[in-house]
Amino acid sequence: MGEEYKAERVTTTTLIWVAILSIVLTVLWDLWIAFLPPIAACTQNVSNLIPTPGVELMGAPFLMFLVTMLLVRIPSLRNHLTTKNLVYLYVTTLVVAYFANINHPWGYPSALIFTRITHPDTSNYIPEFVAPRKEIAELMWLGTHDIGAIPWAILLPEIMWHFLMVAIFGGISIGLVNIFRRQWIDVEMLPFPHVILAHTALMNVESSVKEKWPSKMPFLIGMLFGFLLAIPVSGVTLFPWFPDILMWRTNTCGTGAHQFLPSPDIPWHLAIPKHPPVYALLFLAPTHTLFSVVFYTLIMEIGLFAAYYGFGAYTGITQIGFCGRNWCYPTPYTDPPLYLWPVSTGGMIGFFVMILVLQRDHIIKTLKVAFGRTGVKTEIEKGEPMSYRMSWFIFIASFILMVLFLIFTGLNPWISLVLVFAGIMTWVTMSQMWARVGFMMPPRVLTSGVVRLLVWPTSRRLEMTSLDLTLTPCITQEWVSHQSTTGWGGSFYAMLASYKMARLTGVNPRNVLKVVAIALFTSMFVTQITERAILGVVGGSKFPSPVIKATPIVWGWNSFWNQPARASMSEVAPWVIAGFVFMVVMRYLCSRILWLPDPLMALPAWSWTVGLHGVWFASLVVWIIKSLILKIGGSKLYEEWIVPLIGGFMLGDALEVFIAAIMSYIMFPPTL
Repeated sequence: MGEEYKAERVTTTTLIWVAILSIVLTVLWDLWIAFLPPIAACTQNVSNLIPTPGVELMGAPFLMFLVTMLLVRIPSLRNHLTTKNLVYLYVTTLVVAYFANINHPWGYPSALIFTRITHPDTSNYIPEFVAPRKEIAELMWLGTHDIGAIPWAILLPEIMWHFLMVAIFGGISIGLVNIFRRQWIDVEMLPFPHVILAHTALMNVESSVKEKWPSKMPFLIGMLFGFLLAIPVSGVTLFPWFPDILMWRTNTCGTGAHQFLPSPDIPWHLAIPKHPPVYALLFLAPTHTLFSVVFYTLIMEIGLFAAYYGFGAYTGITQIGFCGRNWCYPTPYTDPPLYLWPVSTGGMIGFFVMILVLQRDHIIKTLKVAFGRTGVKTEIEKGEPMSYRMSWFIFIASFILMVLFLIFTGLNPWISLVLVFAGIMTWVTMSQMWARVGFMMPPRVLTSGVVRLLVWPTSRRLEMTSLDLTLTPCITQEWVSHQSTTGWGGSFYAMLASYKMARLTGVNPRNVLKVVAIALFTSMFVTQITERAILGVVGGSKFPSPVIKATPIVWGWNSFWNQPARASMSEVAPWVIAGFVFMVVMRYLCSRILWLPDPLMALPAWSWTVGLHGVWFASLVVWIIKSLILKIGGSKLYEEWIVPLIGGFMLGDALEVFIAAIMSYIMFPPTL
């Protein structure tokens, strides 16, 4: 399949510009997020156009497309804004978006810097190269007002620890994604709704100055609708007098879901999303996948009602406010008899095993090539960004380095090995959901289950009496598995999205790999320096963000022991086994009977993404409408009108969100 890619080589000059752009964008986005007024932090932060956990549509690439749409009209620049260069711009801005956003570095990693002064009793076992000593933390907390007065030499070990925590897994991501790129991108052709959306925007931006622009009408209509439908959200956020069309001020859960409760006396807990971009994105997901989400959501709700009325379980749920029915206790996620998250933990393990089983031929072939057998080398490596020998070497070396790094941090060798293994299992599984439907479930609830199962299988809850028990929950919950925007997942997603874009545009993946690698490690490092500079000059205490004042050690510890169940893993072992069997059997049957619901979609269906944030309803609505469109107008109508309309919609939404964010800066200027 290598003949589908162009044979051009990326120039050294281009790579230098990628490095410069990565530095500039990382600094700009870190400044933007750090000083963004809190009122705009959710739906107007621009770095995340769909802040629903699990969706996390990064906004930086779409803002770049808007700027490019203006620049392409300048004759002297037009010849430089080719498809190839637009792909490089997309890749660079996407990578930066994953490592300069509201969660990384401005989430719990920032709070870790101050843990010795916010909660000194929890930091007894934390090394100083993870969280600086108290007097340094106090200096960063109060601010020096002079970048030169920041103790950079003392902070360097801590900076390098945070950098290496994500950078080494970046190496794992590069090696692993390169090994499976051919199967997932070229052979299976996973849809990647996020990338289809970006590709549609890219192609229309490039075509906007051409004599023939076939999709001009739907694209511009989409931009208009995207802009107009974003106004009700921004309007009620910024202006108290603005009509509350979406009831955003009164009945909203999470990041924009309506509290839908037919009666307070029933255990219903499914919300309805009011954020228009959620619906737009799902139009690019396959109808069968959307149906699977709805099907397994229905299964969950039937199980909940049966347990409530038939067995007297979860009776306390009706005494909880609607939003709290998803995260307070009792809940079908973490409590008996359903124990949905332990079932999903087994399902994640089962899916990972099935990937290894179903793709064993490809894995064996790549290993043969890597270890020097030449019989299949020419054909299988054609079009690959690097040799399989190098891919396997990078993966294995990075895996070992990651384990050694965690051991050096002070963790038990077995725990270090488990954390790396759990991270790989998590992001391989989550990326499959993300590639198929455009969202995943919050992965930390499952990763905690894997770590607890392999390290503390019989323990319900342990006290912080060692570095292992203090730092393992924090690392698990934050870097390993919180969201794709908080650490390890970002590099995995950036690699996959970049290769999918290369496939759609015909740009050589070898060139894309070089661009990704430079942008990835540059942004990872620069974001650490920028964060320390901002906090050190201004002072962490001056920032209104509650996250900076949180304690990731305490937060991670509490979440870790309550997920996936408020019980020991040995107690919920039958549910974990049931989830494993369910996934293995159903995946096998789906490979034979194509109309069966995809069992992988049970994982996001049985999570907060569907319940608290209401993505089930958006999936249902889009499934019905898209099915009608395909039945009436066929794929021609869908490809010629719906896809460009959705691409334009997201650009229009990004434009309005950016304008609203600028207005928030004007109306509520930082007072630091």
